Amino acid sequence: MKFRLPYYQKLILGIFLAAMLFMPKRGICQQDPVFNQYMNNLLTIQPAYAGLSGYVNVTAMSRIQWAGFDGAPTTNTFTVQGPIKKYNVGIGLSIINDKFGQVVRQNGFYGDYAYRILLDNDQYISFGLKAGINIYEALFSELTTHDPNDPVAMFDIAKKYLPNFGAGFLWHSDDFFLGASVPKFFKNGVNSPSGVSVYHEEVNYYVMGGVVLPITDNMRFKPTFLYRYSQLTPKITDLTANFLFYDRVWVGATYRLQNSYGFLFQIFLNPQLKLGYAYDLTTFHSTQVNAGTHEFMITYDFPTTRKRFNRFTPRYF
Repeated sequence: MKFRLPYYQKLILGIFLAAMLFMPKRGICQQDPVFNQYMNNLLTIQPAYAGLSGYVNVTAMSRIQWAGFDGAPTTNTFTVQGPIKKYNVGIGLSIINDKFGQVVRQNGFYGDYAYRILLDNDQYISFGLKAGINIYEALFSELTTHDPNDPVAMFDIAKKYLPNFGAGFLWHSDDFFLGASVPKFFKNGVNSPSGVSVYHEEVNYYVMGGVVLPITDNMRFKPTFLYRYSQLTPKITDLTANFLFYDRVWVGATYRLQNSYGFLFQIFLNPQLKLGYAYDLTTFHSTQVNAGTHEFMITYDFPTTRKRFNRFTPRYF
C-alpha cells in the first residue's frame, strides 16, 4: 500500500512531536476541559475543525475525573458540525457542561465557522472562528468553612455571562493534520459581591497534530499530540498512540506529561456509529485518593452523497 504523505510533511510532524517532549511539562489542573479522546472532541478548542470530516457529525462525550474522590470534576460536551453545500465551508456548535463538586458550575455555548482553501495533492488550509458565551455560577454558601466571615464563602455567585471569541487554523489532508488555535481571546473575570476575585479566564494557546501511517493492509498507526500553553495556568502536553485494525477497531495509549497515563478503545459498530472509552490514572499516587478517570464517547456521521465526500472513507480524524 502506497502512503501518500510526502517525506517533508512527515519530517515536519516528527519535529513537532519531538518538540513536545522538551516543552514545559508541569500539568496539575486545567481551566478548559481536557479529554484523552481529544481527537473526537477537537471542535471545542479548534474552530477550523468544523466540517473537516465531510459529514454531518454529532458527538457526545462525558469525563468523570478522579472517580471515588468526593466533589471531583465532571465534564460533558456535545458537538454538531458539518459542511455547508461545498466542502470549503463548515459550521459547528459546541456545548460544554463542567462541574466541580456541588459548588462551581459552568455551561458554554459556542458557534464555529471554518473556511477551507484547496492546496495541491488534495491538501487543505482551514481557517476557523469561534464565538459564544460561558455561563459561570458558584454556590459558595454550601461550603463548610472554618471562618464564617470568609469574604469568598459569604456570597453565592449568580449566573455570570462571559462572552468570548477565538480563532484557529489547520493544515490537513486525509492522512495528517497540523494546526494551532486560541479558543478564547478575552480574559473574563468574576468577582464576588465583596469584591474578591473568584474566577479568571486565561488565554490558552493550543498546538495539535497527527499522522496516519500504514503498517499492513489491515493495520494503521496514528500518533497525535496536543499541547496547551498559558501564561498563568499549568502547561499540558498530551501524547497519544493509536492502532486501527481492519478499519473498525482503535486501540491506543495516552500519556499526559508528568500528570497521567492510560488507554483508550474505540469501535465502529457500523460505518457511521462509533463508541469509545478511555481510562487514565494520575502519576502522583492516584490509587491512594481516587480510582482513576473514566471517559465515554459516542459519535455518529450522518450519511451524505458519496459523490461529494467519498475522500473521507474511512475517517482517521
